[in-house]
Amino acid sequence: MELTGVKKSMTTPVTKSDVVKQLKQLKLADLDLLVVYANLDAFDYIIGGAQTIVEAIYEVTGYLTTIVMPAHSIHQSCPTFFDEALPKKWKELMVKHTPAYNESLSPILSGEVSEAFARMPRVYRSAHPVASYLASGRKAAWFMSGHQLDSMFGEQSPLQKLYAQDAKVLCLGIDYNQLTALHLAEYYADCRPTKIHEAIVNQEGEAKLAEFEDLAFDSTSFNEIGAAYEAANHEVPVFEIGKTTCKLVDYRTLIDFATDYLKAK
Repeated sequence: MELTGVKKSMTTPVTKSDVVKQLKQLKLADLDLLVVYANLDAFDYIIGGAQTIVEAIYEVTGYLTTIVMPAHSIHQSCPTFFDEALPKKWKELMVKHTPAYNESLSPILSGEVSEAFARMPRVYRSAHPVASYLASGRKAAWFMSGHQLDSMFGEQSPLQKLYAQDAKVLCLGIDYNQLTALHLAEYYADCRPTKIHEAIVNQEGEAKLAEFEDLAFDSTSFNEIGAAYEAANHEVPVFEIGKTTCKLVDYRTLIDFATDYLKAK
């Protein structure tokens, strides 16, 4: 029997104490607002997995920090992102019978850490059927409110509030191209065409297919933007948990830089 998560190059498993030790150096307890993106697969074996990471974050931040994580649910409720591995003749039937997005029930495709976070007490989820976010803390309900259908990552999404409220982004084993929060810069730069998206939503108690116009997102340059941002001497604390590189990024300065970068392109 093979133990899931164990890598051949691993020498020592990561404990919660290891995670806490690194996070404490970032003084996260001093932050009002922390956005967390985490990829558990990027780490060597973590004892306790996603639960360990979530508990460590709570232990270090304390009770005054509002914590936000992505909770995207593309394939469940968005026929635009139909899984091409499935027979195409199934699509019409799947659209007809897919349940509407439900903040409590719809699956989270943003990783195991977000899934574990969603099960914590008093965690709110935004209402977008494709690009929802999760939040806990003092202003969690406010951050998750008002997420409009035609603004997946735009000015009527939690990301605008995170930008305005000076959030910090904790990147645990992820690259910039996995940082969906960077899509906000595409709105500010006005550099993308729009397209018609789809989602299954609840309309008067019934699951209905809704079409809405939003940007044609493109994250292919996000790693390039991130590298340029760091090369421009913006302060980005870099640390390792086990052998995995992690970072703490200032969200507002990153978005401002990315906006200018995309406009120049």
